[in-house]
Amino acid sequence: MNETKKIKLLVLTPTLQCGGSERFVSLVCDHINTEKFAVCLVVVNNARPFYQLRNPAIEVVDLQLDRVLFSLSAIKTVVEKFKPDIIFSTANHLNLYLAIFKNRFSKQIKFIAREASIVSISSRRAKMPLVYNWLIKKFYQRFHCIICQSQYMQHDLVTHYRIGAGKTVVIHNAVEEVLLPLTEQGKPGSEQPPTFITVARLSQEKGIERLIHAVGLLSAPFTYHIIGDGIKRDELQKLIEELQLTEKIFLVGERTKPFAGMENADLFLFGSYYDGFPNVLLEAGAHGIPVIAFNVPGGIAEIISTENGILVDDNDIIAFATSIKKALEINFNRRSIIAATTKRFAIKRMIAEIENLFLSYSENK
Repeated sequence: MNETKKIKLLVLTPTLQCGGSERFVSLVCDHINTEKFAVCLVVVNNARPFYQLRNPAIEVVDLQLDRVLFSLSAIKTVVEKFKPDIIFSTANHLNLYLAIFKNRFSKQIKFIAREASIVSISSRRAKMPLVYNWLIKKFYQRFHCIICQSQYMQHDLVTHYRIGAGKTVVIHNAVEEVLLPLTEQGKPGSEQPPTFITVARLSQEKGIERLIHAVGLLSAPFTYHIIGDGIKRDELQKLIEELQLTEKIFLVGERTKPFAGMENADLFLFGSYYDGFPNVLLEAGAHGIPVIAFNVPGGIAEIISTENGILVDDNDIIAFATSIKKALEINFNRRSIIAATTKRFAIKRMIAEIENLFLSYSENK
């Protein structure tokens, strides 16, 4: 396919820092068929990238701006130069910003958004939630299509924001296959104390404190590694000290490869109060690690089944601790977890669905 016949795709993201939305962007850019698509990735601020793109065919533009709010002029400049067929935005506040100013761009451009969270819940953290929700109801209609990570997220948009179901599509996140040998650690009856792992940003919505309280109820020995960083780190460390768990729970900090050295953890603990479709659960599955999670709003129940973990009633700390003990007695088939996860959430599947969506909205197909 000649360069002039390629579909010109402009991808917009606020940053490439550590996060689920940013990981999605990096996967799309690394795996999209550049024989069919000419791709320009526009990053509002790429000063501290966590994800490094491996695909040399992707043009990357760093606007070097502090906030999305001031990015319209710079985005328009890139658009006028690149002349995209499709603009693909990937974060809620950026989506809303583009929707509001969509009429400032060529009518020939198709606007597609990917929703990164459950809007009716995440919008509560906005400075003016009522205004923010009103703006979404008014302007999100302007998108030609909105990609939802889970059926729950799709239902949320359709129900609360009057988005036509025909304007939405569910495309699950994907996970890269882990090419590491699986040892026989972590089996029932092992003399080693069980090892638990959590990979998450240390922020309020991730519910790390209730995980700490849950493991604190266990009487048997264990080690628990919490990988990630955030504004609640000091508060969580203080809680660990208050519960006298400093020899069992460790705040490891942020890692480029969070599962490195923890591939054979016995359980992955997930404490979020809500989550659209958490990539980290797919990564745990790709390593064959069973998951204990609260059954909260979002796509968690679309990932976890009795084959790969246990769902616990939301905020039932005692039941969570009981489920940890129960899970340690179950001989989960880790190889089956790996096989099922990497098949169901294969990158080829996700990329094919996204490419087909873009092709359906392109006049240059």
